[in-house]
Amino acid sequence: MKAESNSLRTLKKKKVILTANIGQCVHVAGTFNFMNIATNLGYKCIFLGPAVPISEIIKNIKKYNPHILGLSYRLTPKTVKPLLERFLAKYNQLDKKPKRIFFSGTPAVVQEAKKCDIFDAYFVGGESRFKIISILREDDRGHSGRSKIPMDLISRIEWKKPYPIIRAHFGLDSFEKTRKGIEQIAEAEVLDVISIAPDQNSQENYFHPEDQNKDLAGAGGVPLRSRKDFIDLHKARLRGNYPLLRIYAGTRDFIDLAKLYKDTIQNAWAAIPIFWFNQMDGRGPLSLKDSIKQHLEAMQWHAEQKIPVEINDSHHWSLRNASDSIAVADMYLSGIIAKKLGIEHFVAQYMFNTPPSSSFEMDLAKMLAKNELLHSLADNSFHIIKQVRTGLASFPLNLNKAKGQLAAATLIQLAIKPDIVHVVSFSEAKHAAQPEDIIESCEIVEQVINRIYSSNLSLNSEVIAKRKEKLKEEAKWIINLIPNLATNYEERKNPYVNHKVLTKMVKYGIFDAPHLKNNPYAPGKIQTKMVNGACYSWEELRQKPISDIERIKTIMNSFPEEILKQMEKDLEISNRTAEVSNL
Repeated sequence: MKAESNSLRTLKKKKVILTANIGQCVHVAGTFNFMNIATNLGYKCIFLGPAVPISEIIKNIKKYNPHILGLSYRLTPKTVKPLLERFLAKYNQLDKKPKRIFFSGTPAVVQEAKKCDIFDAYFVGGESRFKIISILREDDRGHSGRSKIPMDLISRIEWKKPYPIIRAHFGLDSFEKTRKGIEQIAEAEVLDVISIAPDQNSQENYFHPEDQNKDLAGAGGVPLRSRKDFIDLHKARLRGNYPLLRIYAGTRDFIDLAKLYKDTIQNAWAAIPIFWFNQMDGRGPLSLKDSIKQHLEAMQWHAEQKIPVEINDSHHWSLRNASDSIAVADMYLSGIIAKKLGIEHFVAQYMFNTPPSSSFEMDLAKMLAKNELLHSLADNSFHIIKQVRTGLASFPLNLNKAKGQLAAATLIQLAIKPDIVHVVSFSEAKHAAQPEDIIESCEIVEQVINRIYSSNLSLNSEVIAKRKEKLKEEAKWIINLIPNLATNYEERKNPYVNHKVLTKMVKYGIFDAPHLKNNPYAPGKIQTKMVNGACYSWEELRQKPISDIERIKTIMNSFPEEILKQMEKDLEISNRTAEVSNL
């Protein structure tokens, strides 16, 4: 009796949901799915079982005093009517009633239940996780109505915890098709963020219509040519589950574009590179040095506006077959830059399956290394938002196989407990994602999330842990070189956010990639090779993988003499410090 009393006191600390299948109904799968979600949101769920008599339900309402009562019946409409009449006769005699009552059944049964006019929410099966969370969150906040769904990134993440929010990329070569597509996706309630894909003219020449190439209108995304276009896309998302909108930073006029995005689509977060989207990769008009300078200025502007920032840089090295160590080092550097520029919320995008021949184990080790290095920087003023995605190049052309790749990759990604899952549509290798493709892709990912979040699957292994630690060691060594690249007072003041110093990282081949061969901005001399599912720097003469520490030491002879002297000086100081610490 004492144990039962203690149990009841524990229940009072949480809101209780009492559920039961009434009459002869034994179909409980939907009830368990609902309870899994409610449990993850902090409710205490009690399931009385299938085919529970009305008298037993009333007895347990008195015992547990539930906040929510959930009844389910999935047989025939004709037989549910007398059951509900008997329930209401006894329920109305209760002194203390649940705050809300939910009913679940087939569509025909639900129509019959609605005639009772006592239920607060109805479920027919197959409701999205968003709908269930939305109904339960409405209860938590004491309001109803979709207009109350959080419309900023941080609040949206908190609202949906412990589940990740879902993002997808969308933009067709027609503005009107894109606008209607956003409406369709919003009404489907399958994602939380629509990432607008603008065409190249929009990214590079929005403020320079005279430079736009009309033959390339719609190339790579939606043509956006006026402020009204952005406002119309904003209006299109104000339906369904009111998804947030975001868009890439462009390739010039970064701050002017940022102001436009903020005022029109309420850009959820900025995505700005360090080294890319310029003349080096052929995706922008600026030189490497000028683009780095303007990227840093744009990041600082967003920091001042309290807008979260994603530095989408690290995976671009992996897309060009750079070693895993370079990709990890770049992510660590991105975090350092973000923190030094005053960014409060840093969105870290972990692109898995890049290169596409990466094994699941080595891929996860690389992302865990990135994640741990970033979190070593976190404090009360610098927060890491984890975002995962599947690498585009990993999708097969066969759409059925591509769906399998999306599901398998998502399962691995969930090991790092992301805040955002960026869903890359399974169709992308074959054709630009249509609204139907995005909706189906999000539903595939939602099923994977549902299964993983209702289990305790662990992907830890000694092999993963060992590789992770090695990558962290190399990445820290690489980033610690940066102050040595500063050659004057101005550069030494803050080398990690000095565009001239960062340019030297690429110029001298510290950050390098095989695909940059014959590039005017980078040596392109690094050789890499996939070994046991990981991407290593490769020593062609000895035909063996080498660490990036070893690789960089071999190219230091090509560094300017003043930098070599600074490195020798720092090494001497480091050795003296080590000698003192050993005394």
